[in-house]
Amino acid sequence: MLSEKLLSFALLGIDPVLWVLVAMSVIAVGVMIERALVFAQIEKTYQTMDYYTLRLGLEARLGILATFGNNAPFIGLFGTVLGIIQAFHTIGSSNSFDVQPIMQGISEALIATATGLFVAIPCVIAYNYFLRRLKVVLTQKEALLHEA
Repeated sequence: MLSEKLLSFALLGIDPVLWVLVAMSVIAVGVMIERALVFAQIEKTYQTMDYYTLRLGLEARLGILATFGNNAPFIGLFGTVLGIIQAFHTIGSSNSFDVQPIMQGISEALIATATGLFVAIPCVIAYNYFLRRLKVVLTQKEALLHEA
């Protein structure tokens, strides 16, 4: 009973997974643009800001990039597994054995893995970039505080 319900979910294919990954990429691009604008503004005015307000402003939403960077490949892999399940189910329910549906199903399934990597890699790059900028600005602020 439970296996039948899980199989019916798996037979939906990779489309739901791809939509999740597309949504993640749109959100990630939005966060990257927003962070770039905020960092540009803060780097001009950090001297007058309170240290903790500065830190909170710089760290905001970086967790989204980190989470997407870490989890998008797994979501893509999940889509690949669903696609392979669907391909084998198609083979099992047909009366003849043909290689073409297997290869076509597996190639479609691998699109999910590629999409997951396509989302994750820019997220990780952006996260590392903004984290480095954050450390530089906070170090500069700490130097100002120690001079005073």
